[in-house]
Amino acid sequence: MKTKVSKTYNILIRLAIILLTFGFLYDQIFYRKNLEEIAAYIPEISGSFRFYFNLALATLLIPVNQFLEIIKWKYLIDKLEKVSLWSATKAVFAGISVSMFMPNRVGDYLGRVFVLKKADRLQAVLITILGSMAQLLITIIYGFLAVLFFFPWYYDMSDQFNVWIYSGMVLMILVLTFIFVFAYLNFGGFSSIIERISGRFYKRIRKYSEVFSWYGGKNLLLVLLLSALRYVIFSFQFYLLLRAFYVPVSYYSAIVLIGLVYLLMTIIPTVALTELGVRGSVSLFVFSLYLEPVGKWTDTIGLGVASAVSVLWVMNLALPALIGLIFVYSLRFFRTNNGNGN
Repeated sequence: MKTKVSKTYNILIRLAIILLTFGFLYDQIFYRKNLEEIAAYIPEISGSFRFYFNLALATLLIPVNQFLEIIKWKYLIDKLEKVSLWSATKAVFAGISVSMFMPNRVGDYLGRVFVLKKADRLQAVLITILGSMAQLLITIIYGFLAVLFFFPWYYDMSDQFNVWIYSGMVLMILVLTFIFVFAYLNFGGFSSIIERISGRFYKRIRKYSEVFSWYGGKNLLLVLLLSALRYVIFSFQFYLLLRAFYVPVSYYSAIVLIGLVYLLMTIIPTVALTELGVRGSVSLFVFSLYLEPVGKWTDTIGLGVASAVSVLWVMNLALPALIGLIFVYSLRFFRTNNGNGN
C-alpha cells in the first residue's frame, strides 16, 4: 500500500513540474516578454552569412556548456554516490527544468538530487550548492576584473580624485578575490568550524557537516577551473550572438561588458517569472553606458542587444529545460523501503 502511495505521489509531482515548466516558458516567450520587435528584426539580418555563422557557432557551444556542468557535478557527487555520466546528464537537465519556476534557481539543487538512488538527499543538496558556489565565485571574479577595465573607460583618469578611487578599487578587489578564493579552496575546514560552534547539537548535524571535509584544495581547485572554463564558453556565446545581431563592440569590449552584466545579475535577486526581463534590462543598461558616450547607441543597437540576450536565454536555459522534462519522469521524489522507488 505504501509503495502504491509513493508511486502516485511521484507521478503527481512529475506532472506538476512538467506543467509548471511549460507554463513558465509560455509566459516568458509568448505572454510576459514581448518578442514582437525581435521577431520582426531577425528577418532583416537573417539573410547575411555573418548572422548564420555566429548563430551556428553559438549553438554548437550549447552541449559544451552543459557538458562542463555535468562533469563538474558528477565529480563532486561521486564522493557521496557513484553516478554514471548518463545519470549526471539527467540530473543536470532535470534540475534546469525544476529551477525554471522557482526563485533564484533553488530548484536546480532539488531537481538534481532526486536522480540519486540511495544517497542522503540533504547531503547531495549541500554538495550541489558547493558546485554552484564555484560558478558564483568565478562570475564575481570576472565581474571584478570587468569593473577594473570599465572604470577608466567611463571616468576621466586625468582627474586625481578618480585615480585615487580607482587605486582603492584595485586594492579592495585584490584583497576580496584572495579572501574568496582562499576561503573556497579551504572550505573543508568549515566542518571543523561547525563542530566547534555547534556544541552538543553537533551530533545531529554531523553527517551533513562532514560533507565539506570530503573535498580538499585540489578537488575544489579543479571545480573552480571547470567553472571558469564554463564561464568562458557561455560568455563567448554571448559575444557571438552580439556579432550575429550587429552590435558594434570588439571582443575585448564585449567580454568586459558581459562581465559587468553577469556581475549585476548575480547581485540582483531575481524571481524566475521576471528573469528574462531583468537580463534584458541589465544588458541594455550596461551596453548603453559604453556605447552612448561614443555615439554608437541607437534603438536598433538596443534591439540587437535584447535579441542576443533573448536567444542566449533560449539556448542555455529554455531549450535545456524542455529537454530536462524528458528526464523528469525518472526522478524519484519518494523512495520505497528497498530504495528503488519509481
